[in-house]
Amino acid sequence: MKYKMIVFDLDGTLLNTIEDLCNACNYALNQYNLKNISIQETMLYLGHGIRHLIYEASQHSSYTDELLTVFRKYYSINYNGTTKPYPGIDEVLEFCKRNHLILGVLTNKVEDIAQNLCKAHFGNQFAFVYGDKEGRQKKPNPDFFLQLLKEYKLSCKEVLYIGDSEVDIDFSRAAGVDGLFVSYGFRTKQSLLEKSDFVVDTPQDIVNFLKR
Repeated sequence: MKYKMIVFDLDGTLLNTIEDLCNACNYALNQYNLKNISIQETMLYLGHGIRHLIYEASQHSSYTDELLTVFRKYYSINYNGTTKPYPGIDEVLEFCKRNHLILGVLTNKVEDIAQNLCKAHFGNQFAFVYGDKEGRQKKPNPDFFLQLLKEYKLSCKEVLYIGDSEVDIDFSRAAGVDGLFVSYGFRTKQSLLEKSDFVVDTPQDIVNFLKR
């Protein structure tokens, strides 16, 4: 097999987290009598980190910092109410493990919550789970990831990154690694195809791609 490491995005790629994120966002908005957002709007605003989500959801409110504090407090308790793996993801991870691939997660989600979710839903499947952390640049900045590859002594050609958004496409290109992008997550297939030809529709398609 061409690859030695597969790195996944989390929200919209491995886990369907959208309802818990939308609920937390609306809880924060309600505290300031601001208009709620829909699931579809939540999907649209995700990908660039929580501050971006809150800023867009509040229609660029001057209360972004306060809203962010409320969101984080609520979501830190209620991040796993309805969240679940996409059907077929377990089979993707099992296939990768059978083929002795190193598995990791790189997300713009707050790191401790990302790690807790991966532990709860996938046990010890991943060699690492890295997320948003103070002092670390978020995707699409590739610097942290490139340093990680050096630690694993891997070249960019030996790594596949799998995500679901334009942020992931930009990240894979900036990092110089192959990217595969899923249309079952938080972006439409059309929007992904505008930026990449490597778009698949199901987790089984991921396995089929790796078998090629």
